[in-house]
Amino acid sequence: MPEARDADAELFAAVQTFHRAMAEVVHPIFDEVGVTNGQFFLLFFIEKMPRPTVGSIADQLGVQMSTVTHLLNNLEDRGLVKRERSSEDRRVVRLVVTSRGTKLLARIEGHLLDQVRSASSGINEKKKADATRLLNEIGSRIRGAVSPDPRVRVSRPPPASEKRASRGDRG
Repeated sequence: MPEARDADAELFAAVQTFHRAMAEVVHPIFDEVGVTNGQFFLLFFIEKMPRPTVGSIADQLGVQMSTVTHLLNNLEDRGLVKRERSSEDRRVVRLVVTSRGTKLLARIEGHLLDQVRSASSGINEKKKADATRLLNEIGSRIRGAVSPDPRVRVSRPPPASEKRASRGDRG
């Protein structure tokens, strides 16, 4: 009798295969427009979140504020992002994607969406919707939390060792 297949291991392998295939598509466009993977994701999340702070972005991405600041400095130098002081609290600095940054994001996302559309042509819409729901559900379970904004699916609780106030309001 054949050995039972491990559905979770097969799902993991399928996700890894998809990830590698997307990386083959993503990296040339990143090279063409001159951004790194980290810079792209930072730009993407700044645009999707409502005027985030450096701390709230660091929390969402699960990285140190210094990492975000380093990436942010490069994006700001290139005119893709700007920092703005909050009118309610001058100590708080909010991040905003510039029109140039929005155009760059649209170009990258358009290219990637074209690739996905081409690869998924011929697959019926129900299967695509089912795959989307499944991957979002698994991703949310892995992270332990679901963002209220369906476009932003990266929230996760801080590690147990971080029993301190949220960094979300620091600039």
